[in-house]
Amino acid sequence: MLRLTIFLTLGSLLFARPLSAQNCSEMFDFFREGALIEYTHYDKKGKPETISTHRIKRVESSRDTLIAHSDITVSRAKDGKETYSYSVPIKCHEGVLFMSMRGLVPTGDMGQNPDVQVEISGGDLTFPKNLKVGQTLPDSEMEIAMRMGSMQLMKNRYVIKDRKVEGEETITTPAGTYKCHKISYNFEYQLLGTRTSRSEVWYAPSVGTVRSISYDGKGKEDSRMELTKFSR
Repeated sequence: MLRLTIFLTLGSLLFARPLSAQNCSEMFDFFREGALIEYTHYDKKGKPETISTHRIKRVESSRDTLIAHSDITVSRAKDGKETYSYSVPIKCHEGVLFMSMRGLVPTGDMGQNPDVQVEISGGDLTFPKNLKVGQTLPDSEMEIAMRMGSMQLMKNRYVIKDRKVEGEETITTPAGTYKCHKISYNFEYQLLGTRTSRSEVWYAPSVGTVRSISYDGKGKEDSRMELTKFSR
């Protein structure tokens, strides 16, 4: 099953006035050059599979929007060997977070062959600043097409939908203990037909995703991701 690498800092701090780019840097601790976020990914038996390391390479301000450029490296847990890397921008505007779907569905080494053209399109996944239990959040989707000249090699569509803030819980991982919001959603993708899986994410303001769990069609845990390191 396709696994999502979700590392967003999904803030839920309350502000009564519009937020500037500077306010965004105060809300989200990872909006700092040199910040590091590490996640460990486990299979359904609880065995570590991969480790994804997210480093904020630079942060820039464009008018009233703050943009953090994150370099992501994915390595095998058993020997630390890097398997692939990619970069994504994360934006904050007036306290609302905008994350490219490419950060959630990594394209891996698709673009390594110079004869293959990779086209990625779609909207951002957004996270409002004022989150409440019972609130529904906007859907988002992305499409990836691979071509070699005029021949199409692959075309996949990914959709995250039915997002809802389910509650608040305190979660402990190797990185610490955090008060989290729990968000559930359905992930729809094309792989020999259209498939849908269900996931849950626990996150803490400013730190980001603390834990995420994906379930198979029978409701059993299929994979898990946990925050194992955070520094800034």
